[in-house]
Amino acid sequence: MSGLSVILQYGLAFVLLLLTLLSAQLVILGYFRLFRPQQRVRLPRLPDEALPPVLVQLPVRDEGALAVRVAAAAARLDWPRDRLEIQLLDDGSAEHHEDLKRAVAAAIPDGANFSILRRGERTGFKAGNLAFGLTHSEAPYVAVFDADFVPPADFLRNTVPALIADSGLAFVQARWGHANRYRNWLTRAQGLLLDAHFAVEQEGRFRAGLPISFNGTAGVWRRDAIDNGGGWTGDTLTEDLDLSMRCTLKGWRTAFLRDVEVPGELPETAAAWRAQQARWTKGHAQCARKLLPAVWASDLPVWRKAAMSLQMCQFAFYTLAFVSASISLTLMYMNVVYLKSVGAFGLGVTAFGLSSSLGYLYLGQYLLGRHRAIGLHRSLLLAIVFPSGLILSNARATYDAFFSTQMVFQRTLRAGERYAGGWRGGPELIAGVFLPIFAFTESAWSAPFFVFAVAGLVSIGAMGFSGGAPQQVREIAPRHTVPRE
Repeated sequence: MSGLSVILQYGLAFVLLLLTLLSAQLVILGYFRLFRPQQRVRLPRLPDEALPPVLVQLPVRDEGALAVRVAAAAARLDWPRDRLEIQLLDDGSAEHHEDLKRAVAAAIPDGANFSILRRGERTGFKAGNLAFGLTHSEAPYVAVFDADFVPPADFLRNTVPALIADSGLAFVQARWGHANRYRNWLTRAQGLLLDAHFAVEQEGRFRAGLPISFNGTAGVWRRDAIDNGGGWTGDTLTEDLDLSMRCTLKGWRTAFLRDVEVPGELPETAAAWRAQQARWTKGHAQCARKLLPAVWASDLPVWRKAAMSLQMCQFAFYTLAFVSASISLTLMYMNVVYLKSVGAFGLGVTAFGLSSSLGYLYLGQYLLGRHRAIGLHRSLLLAIVFPSGLILSNARATYDAFFSTQMVFQRTLRAGERYAGGWRGGPELIAGVFLPIFAFTESAWSAPFFVFAVAGLVSIGAMGFSGGAPQQVREIAPRHTVPRE
């Protein structure tokens, strides 16, 4: 056995160890969610005369009817009219601005304190848009909703009092619902992934006393925390995670309100979902590059530093998976017989990663009362398969975060919008077709990983070319979706 093959095998073992840490994080958060006591957030009932001014910001960019819908929903929020200020922050094209103003004016009731703001220089993406809106308001509390979310009328009543009762909270984050969960198999898989993120990961972190990240929408910020944390900055594509971590480093705490749900819409096509996930991956990598030195230089306990680091480094899964596959294929090409220790470790990592992911996803459905839904087993399988098809695009996004100076914010395509070009699905299809030729010529321990990778790459690649996802609406939603204790 050559020295190069030994080096490659131990390098592969190190990569697999890092993947194990990411999988172990899911298990630990699941443990916290199940066995740590629930954190009680005080929500005092306040008379109307005691309610403070609140600013509602609606950042939009060529959202069409969705912008009108979220504006109308914001105008229906149950809050004293003289203390509710709503900003529609239009970052879209100039030719659509007047049409948007007319449509919104027709949808907003008379008497609402509503303004449509358009900045002269569109820099800093969404962060710059939000920061621009803050210069036009002095409200001490700021709610943020993306265009594809519809806040319920009682949202402010169920969130703002928590910030009033606890002056140490920077923000409160509500749980996302999914209005189009049953549109197709892709939206079903996304629903499971996001349900687990909120019901297991966010709630687990909150119960363990760890910082949670703002999810960009469906939350309320304390204005003092925004200012103290350094404000919204556009040097990353995930301004929400960036500001959340900076506020944590300043000593602010955060809260997750699992019983407050705000319905939104999921990307319905592979192109839209892939672009969204690549943006989130690149943004997480940018935040890690920007903030990890500050995290480890802070006075926080080591375990909190490690938890925050893992939280920001979740993007690494796809890059590590890509590196793992590349090394494995290289060793296969060299006709190398694996060291027994490396082969056994690889098999264990594969089994642990698959079982922890399935357990994480199922626990999310169980906690939300959806574990008896018809077709859940198919959705669970696809929630493993589809993300495997993002290995190439998300690995490239990570590379861009560290080695590219370009900052491109690609808005998630909404239902009915067509993909305008770029990376459609060819690389995934090519990799999905040729990977089995190399991977299955040997009886490799990594075969289970390659099975999911091939299935995911082919699925995402094919849907990228077709412009959508296969229609399938047979799964039936359960009647009760009340979060469990």
